[in-house]
Amino acid sequence: MSLQNFDPRLMSRRTLVGLGAGIGALAAGCAAPEPERQESLNLDFSRPEDNLLAWIKLASSLEDGVETCGYYKGKIIATTGNDVVNTPLFGYEGFGMSRVTRLPDGRFENLHREVSYYTDLRSGDILETWYNPLIEETVKVYPVHNDPVNSHYAPIFKQTFGEEGASETLEFPFILPWIIIGDKAIVSFDVHPRWPSPLTKEQWPREYGGDWYKTTESFQIHTSLSALNDPNLMKAPATGAWTKEAPWIPWMLMGETPGRLFYITTVVMLNSTDELPQKIRAYTERHFPRHMHAPEAWTEPNMTSFETFVREAQPAPIVVESEDEPPLSEL
Repeated sequence: MSLQNFDPRLMSRRTLVGLGAGIGALAAGCAAPEPERQESLNLDFSRPEDNLLAWIKLASSLEDGVETCGYYKGKIIATTGNDVVNTPLFGYEGFGMSRVTRLPDGRFENLHREVSYYTDLRSGDILETWYNPLIEETVKVYPVHNDPVNSHYAPIFKQTFGEEGASETLEFPFILPWIIIGDKAIVSFDVHPRWPSPLTKEQWPREYGGDWYKTTESFQIHTSLSALNDPNLMKAPATGAWTKEAPWIPWMLMGETPGRLFYITTVVMLNSTDELPQKIRAYTERHFPRHMHAPEAWTEPNMTSFETFVREAQPAPIVVESEDEPPLSEL
């Protein structure tokens, strides 16, 4: 092992254990000096490397290959025009499973899959059908179960969305906008992806909302500076929020009706899936058991809810409007 470019702050617990075992195997009678204990990582958030280290402690774990679980719960609101009151439609609840490993080139590989459910605003029950008040029609609900959503964390962040031949790649420097107040540490992370929609107007006339899927997602994470700087802590306790602005979901059958969706959720990093709400864990174990664990190997391409929907659903039949009723577009 070359130590020329070695950064001890980026070592995993598994690496430290391995090194400790190697030292313990040295010949007897040649006692090694007691290593100086590092009290703090002294993170400098102007450095991409320190941003990476802190982000991994928040998003997953510095212990290579360990599964971590992030849970979120909130609601989705529709906005349809400047003169129309925004309308809460349904709840949104789910979790993601991650497995992060440090690669030989210094990047972190993030293996991830996620499952999300649309829920009744009053009861919290997971919806399998839903009455859409915007079109006055009951529609079938398709849960989100994206697999995979893999990425690499590096000084230059890069992630590709969409199918081969119709994809776009996000790429930007990995220096995050931290707010440090005393021991409080708050960080945000935004992405603004766009890629060609897999839905065509000819095949999916009621689901099609445009040629492009364009969205903004924003993560805000709260933790403590002391937890981030603790060299013995592989994962920092964290809570936060995830928001998203996005087009209509295809199964809503909104077509090209003007409007967008706004997702607002609270995020909690869990110790294990045992801490998930019972109904979420039970429904996932029954319908999407793969999603109880993170992927174990890198696969491509990354999947979104639109690609998954196209693989599973059939185009909704055209509704023939009565001559005695005005078109939906005029309601």
